[in-house]
Amino acid sequence: LGGTVLARGRGEILESLPELPDCKVVVVKPEFSISTPELFKAVDSVKLRMHPDTKGIISALQNQDLEGICRRVYNVFEDVPDRRMKTVTEIKNKLLESGALGAIMTGTGSAVYGIFRTGTVPETIEENLKNEYGFCHVAKPVAKLL
Repeated sequence: LGGTVLARGRGEILESLPELPDCKVVVVKPEFSISTPELFKAVDSVKLRMHPDTKGIISALQNQDLEGICRRVYNVFEDVPDRRMKTVTEIKNKLLESGALGAIMTGTGSAVYGIFRTGTVPETIEENLKNEYGFCHVAKPVAKLL
């Protein structure tokens, strides 16, 4: 579809949302994967620190508040104890130290993304993180296609 959508149910119900404010997204994928079934099984036995603030993110989208969106990003799967989460945390920290307004693991991982204001992505970040983790790409959100 393109654009920003909220997925409900098992991801089959899609609701269009306002587009993201102008930004760049740096996606980093380390050279390992994390088992989705394994994480879903493990998350049930973990005391979660918090839950995603979906309403807050939607409100921030409506107000075109990029910082507000980034303050609210959260992935409960990052709470699951797993040795690979150390690398996920490392990547998040490197993105934040490079100027990302927010950084989070995608779904059940292992990819991580950081959201940057357009024009603030360090020139060397893609090459440096690609050398260290295997994959890094700077992208721009896609507007609605339909």
